[in-house]
Amino acid sequence: MSENVLLAGNAWTAENSDFEQYLQIDLGTIKNITKIETFGRAHSFEFIREYSILYAVNELDYSYYKENDGIKSSTTAKASTSLAWQPSVSNYYQSLYINLRKVKKITKIGTMGYDGSFVTEYNVQHSDDGENWMSAFAGGGFANTDGASSYTDPVSGELFKGNSDGNSIHSNTFQTPIIAQYIRINPTRWRDRISMRVELYGCDYVSETLSFNGTSIVYRNLTQYPIRSRRDVINFRFRTALPDGVLIYSKGTQSDYFALQLVDNRLILNINLGSNVMTSVIAGSLLDDNLWHDVTINRFLDQVSFTVDRVEVKETIKGDFQQMDLDKILYIGAVPNPDEGLIIAKNFTGCIENFYLNETNVIFNLKSPPYDEEWNTFYKNYTMFNCPETNVVPVTFLPGTSQRTYVKLKGYEGVQRLNITFEFRTYQDYGVIVYHKFTSVGFFKIYLEKSKLLVEMATDTTPRLILDNFPIPFNDGLWHRVVFTISQNLITFSVDEREVKTTRLVKVFTGGLYYFGGLPPSVVFETSSSTTSSSNVNTGYVGCLRQISIDGNFHNPNDWKDNYCCKDTLRFDSCQMLDRCNPNPCEHGSKCKQTSTEFECDCRDTGYTGATCHMPLHPLSCQAYRNNHGTSQKSEVIVDVDGSGPLKPFPVTCQYYHDGNTQTIIHHMNEDPTPVDGYDAPGSFVQIITYDGDFPQIEAVINRSVECRQFIKYECKNSRLFNTPVANPDIWTPNTWWVSRQNQQMDYWGDSLPGSMKCDCGILGTCKMQDKWCNCDSGLDSWLADEGFLTDMTYLPVRALRIGDTGTVTDDKEGRYTLGPLVCSGDNLYENVVTFRLPDAALTFPTPNDLSHSWDIYFEFKTTTFNAVILHSKGPTDYIKVEIISGNLIKFQLESGSGPMGVNVQTSARLNDNEWHSVHVEKNRKQARLVVDGSQSSTVQQPAGQVRTIELNSELYVGSGVDFRDGYVGCLRALMVNGIMLDMKVAAEAQTYGIGMGCFGKCDSGPCLNNGTCDEGYDHYTCDCRFTAFKGPICADEIGINLQSNSLVKYEFRGSYKSTIAEKIRVGFTTTEPRGFLLGIFSNKTGEYLTLMVSNSGHLRLVFDFGFERQELIFPDQNFATGQYHDVQISRMDSGTKLIMKVDNFEPKIFTFDVKASADAQFNNIQYLYIGKNETMKEGFVGCISRVEFDDIYPLKYYFQENRPKNIYSYPETLVEDFCSVEPVTHPTEIPEVRPAPKLDEEKIRRIYRNTQSAVLGAVLAILFLLIVIMAILIGRYLSQHKGEYLTQEDEGAIGCEDPNDAVVRGHTGHHVEKRREYPL
Repeated sequence: MSENVLLAGNAWTAENSDFEQYLQIDLGTIKNITKIETFGRAHSFEFIREYSILYAVNELDYSYYKENDGIKSSTTAKASTSLAWQPSVSNYYQSLYINLRKVKKITKIGTMGYDGSFVTEYNVQHSDDGENWMSAFAGGGFANTDGASSYTDPVSGELFKGNSDGNSIHSNTFQTPIIAQYIRINPTRWRDRISMRVELYGCDYVSETLSFNGTSIVYRNLTQYPIRSRRDVINFRFRTALPDGVLIYSKGTQSDYFALQLVDNRLILNINLGSNVMTSVIAGSLLDDNLWHDVTINRFLDQVSFTVDRVEVKETIKGDFQQMDLDKILYIGAVPNPDEGLIIAKNFTGCIENFYLNETNVIFNLKSPPYDEEWNTFYKNYTMFNCPETNVVPVTFLPGTSQRTYVKLKGYEGVQRLNITFEFRTYQDYGVIVYHKFTSVGFFKIYLEKSKLLVEMATDTTPRLILDNFPIPFNDGLWHRVVFTISQNLITFSVDEREVKTTRLVKVFTGGLYYFGGLPPSVVFETSSSTTSSSNVNTGYVGCLRQISIDGNFHNPNDWKDNYCCKDTLRFDSCQMLDRCNPNPCEHGSKCKQTSTEFECDCRDTGYTGATCHMPLHPLSCQAYRNNHGTSQKSEVIVDVDGSGPLKPFPVTCQYYHDGNTQTIIHHMNEDPTPVDGYDAPGSFVQIITYDGDFPQIEAVINRSVECRQFIKYECKNSRLFNTPVANPDIWTPNTWWVSRQNQQMDYWGDSLPGSMKCDCGILGTCKMQDKWCNCDSGLDSWLADEGFLTDMTYLPVRALRIGDTGTVTDDKEGRYTLGPLVCSGDNLYENVVTFRLPDAALTFPTPNDLSHSWDIYFEFKTTTFNAVILHSKGPTDYIKVEIISGNLIKFQLESGSGPMGVNVQTSARLNDNEWHSVHVEKNRKQARLVVDGSQSSTVQQPAGQVRTIELNSELYVGSGVDFRDGYVGCLRALMVNGIMLDMKVAAEAQTYGIGMGCFGKCDSGPCLNNGTCDEGYDHYTCDCRFTAFKGPICADEIGINLQSNSLVKYEFRGSYKSTIAEKIRVGFTTTEPRGFLLGIFSNKTGEYLTLMVSNSGHLRLVFDFGFERQELIFPDQNFATGQYHDVQISRMDSGTKLIMKVDNFEPKIFTFDVKASADAQFNNIQYLYIGKNETMKEGFVGCISRVEFDDIYPLKYYFQENRPKNIYSYPETLVEDFCSVEPVTHPTEIPEVRPAPKLDEEKIRRIYRNTQSAVLGAVLAILFLLIVIMAILIGRYLSQHKGEYLTQEDEGAIGCEDPNDAVVRGHTGHHVEKRREYPL
């Protein structure tokens, strides 16, 4: 194109501005184009900033132009340069592509920010061709084989830690180097905006390749030079398009073998070190994708690390041996015959690259055999030193596309026979794979429904037919080969060489088109009217297809051109399926199922629940079971001692006692008394003790218990136990001993001491023979026994018993042992309790470093607060927070790079009821979950997109927010993170401000007096005085009334009258009159009454008649009319037959009455209560009365209420409240706690003072400031000074005199005037 054309006034302007617009140029003939220039519309601001180029030699086959073999190299991203990659938009969809020009070996990546912006997290992908990408790992991605929570996301790969500032380089090392030409870096977190400078460290990759065709083999003869190793390292790369094949095999004459084989596109390592027990380790998946895969096997003793594509699986090899002995033949790529450890016997077809056996480069040795190392010589048959490209071209039908995807292929039209073959691989349950419409009436369709492969067919002569001949699922991610044939009256359907034939009257004429992977809209409309068993049968196919053949004609996907719909819905030359179940995201041995977009976990029979089977179903301990169920009965319980941790649940017996003690009993299979006879050599009888739990589980119970014990007993007849006494402790030869859990031979028996070599009787000196240390060392011809409890928790439980000196079966020597179950008491988890007394107090713990994709936090709380933060931790943007809101709602909030998430559980009952409640929060790859009190739960789904680990850099604050605000007051216990207890007691010892050990509130000291109810607040308390005769902050203020002789207070019992068989009466008074009516209770209906008064002699006199006999009781030991205050308490009990009168601190008077069975001791139909006098009396009590109480009635308190009840009144009508000269009781003032000064970062202070430039600058500024101040003072003094003269008439002698009189006496010159001058100082 000439410059004149470029600068012409016209321009191409599309009608619509969108991504579907193209400018198509026909150059007439094929030309070599080296450069392109563009120009916007003249005299406007319309121009193109970015575009793509497609080219073709015809109008059909267009290809995208790609610079530098497909990916543009970024040379400005080098970490040491002053430039950086900064995309115009900072979001999760930005990627930096790097083309290394050729395959390189990359061992490390370094990143750096720019101008204050930096990337804090990113993932790395690599590719050999720029099209098919694999995620990179640093080597820390572990497959989930033992219930642990560590897991590497198969979607995003490992998320690498980036920079913490914009000026320093942060490096990540790849444990297994990346071998690739193309690198793609995707930032997932950043500060301010995406800014990256990148440096890749590595070297040129030297490839030694060997190809295998199914008959090829490489071998080494080990008969003369065997492998006897305690450590082995094997490294290699391989690629294949087949799912099965033997890669490595060898065995030895001592039953050792080593077998690495590809089975169903996964690598399986079977290994045996001579114990006749095989250990299998599985790693990798979808390995038959014809891409290069890295394999590393590292064995040391009985520990093996198996890494495939940088995802590591660790396993302990079973058996007692740790050395591998291989002395036959080592095979690579094939085996001549099936053998031990092999699952398949199919030879490997594909390529192997850079195969290293320990330090030996096997392929290099094959090229250049070492002449002086016969022991290290390898041989080969039918192999080639290259890796030819395969002619198998797969195509991927991608998920999540809004358009219908299908491929339209041609076949013979109008014939009466058809044959199609293809191979498919998928994880989907539904999807149409093939559809064909006949020229005659009808069609056939091969599709997936509920993971089964079905054929639906209809013709004009045959009604709708569904072939359902294969009940197994086909969505297993494996390749399956399908052959489908229709001929006259015969249908043949074959899957994986399993053939089913159907004979019917069938005659069809084929159409010209076959649709693979889905149906176009027109065909969907036509078939939607047909009756189908499911609404999903017309769903498009998601997965991979290959080897498609129609009527014998192979259809290469590279030749499909425009015979498919739609753009970007297919991927050619690769099967880009993702195995979301490798590594297994499901925990605790649960099974993983998946589709093309998601995975699901089957938690059945695991003892766990949740989206990833992370949360335990069983209680943490017997104490937890008791707390949840409130039982006090002996129970058989399954416990999960570490919650979500790796230990499995196991059964125990829980024994509960009324004193609150709880015992955990772990049984074993040998608890009954067991005779031993015929084992004479020391320790020759071996009894391995098999418990209901394994030793890690039992050890966890012991570590959490307060104490543990195990009963042990040995009964003997002519059999010696320890062979005591022992003259030399270094030479101790017992016949019988027990073995600790650490496999130690123990030197003491029950109720004895470790290291004593004695039984209990030897410690106490009570053995049958005084010179022996055990009863069973007596050797007597009678039955004796040594027994007791083993209590040292360091050695429990007993792992084994070793018994000897029991002679032969024909002599008189005999023994019998009894070993009881392990019994542990208490649970330190629930003893780990702290109280938060102040809302700005908090415990801090180091940020848990295992909060990855799946984690949980458990705790129990007891509080009365309505709103508070219980847990909080945060990072630059991420955070976790658990809080209580409004007293009945628990809220769990978090942010882990995918947006804020929150889940609430609101309960119908109060959670701030000062009772214990449990909270369990969980975050996994699929959801966040909150469980309150073990039953009420709520979940929120993880937002779509990449799943990231949570990034926290603050400590975990327990009891408040990270700023010590909105704090919690109350008790906390049993705090666990991922099944590991956080010791709050230890933390409380170091952080004492506002926190105490144990659960103690303000009310525990009984601050509310006179039976006032204390309402706990933990940082405060309030006293409820409603049910007392007192008032005030602590229910100690008197409510009294000062009465004259004509005064009274009357209370009426209205409604249903009150009747009592037991009463509590209280009244306080002070008087100087020797007589007076204090209190009276009457019933006009029954004539029954009770009166309390001061008699004429000053004694207390109680008179009552309740229908069985009039009683008059005198309290004579004190004169109560002396003006002192007295407190009288009267209570009747035992069905009215017993009365106790207590006055002040005097000894209570107890009166009993002989009430006949026919008599009625009940005080019936009470109507009135009088204070001071009643209406029939002329003169009443003179003095002050308070504390009036009759059961739950407090008349004086009601009388002085703001809204006085109508059933209480007085004469005169208004009386004045009085405290009866009793001063209220007060508590000492609490000394407020003072928050300690914050801890200073001394290193940071040192760094500040080490900055000499700042110090010099500060010194110079200080000197300048000082000079300025001095100059200002001098200038001010100069301007303000006053120079001048003044006159004085003082006498010369008068100078210096103290007063005028003295001046007159001393004057000698007389008065005169003198001029004097004043000078400034």
